[in-house]
Amino acid sequence: MNQNECMIDKVLVHLFNDLLRIEEKTLQKHVGPLSMREVHIIEAVCAAQAEDNTMTVLAATLRVTVGSLTVAIKTLERKGYVQRQRSETDKRRVHVIPLPPALEVEQHHRAFHRRMVEAVTTAVPSEQLDVLISSLHAISDYFYDQEEA
Repeated sequence: MNQNECMIDKVLVHLFNDLLRIEEKTLQKHVGPLSMREVHIIEAVCAAQAEDNTMTVLAATLRVTVGSLTVAIKTLERKGYVQRQRSETDKRRVHVIPLPPALEVEQHHRAFHRRMVEAVTTAVPSEQLDVLISSLHAISDYFYDQEEA
């Protein structure tokens, strides 16, 4: 690899290794001992519309199996963040409802992301933001393609 490629590699590895760890540590100061996996499940539950808050839809949104989501939801339910409810019209469907502690977690999670984006947009000159966004899309596309392969 040339010098630029080595620097890109170093930055990406550092970024991906540290981002979730730092986010988790920061959120735990405000909301207690939750993993980032649990926080992202709470995020999906809070974002889901009433008709999309079923286990099947949430699992697809999170790109996990219904079985692994079930284990995680049971844990979040035990911790008091969500509640499962059977559908009144179709007893096979299970809806996941966020409870007030989940809404608080989501509020802190959104605030972390808002501060992160503000830090980047403040540090990068406005005329370079389009290049940054394009570059981030290219990185995202690469990883998405790797997942699909």
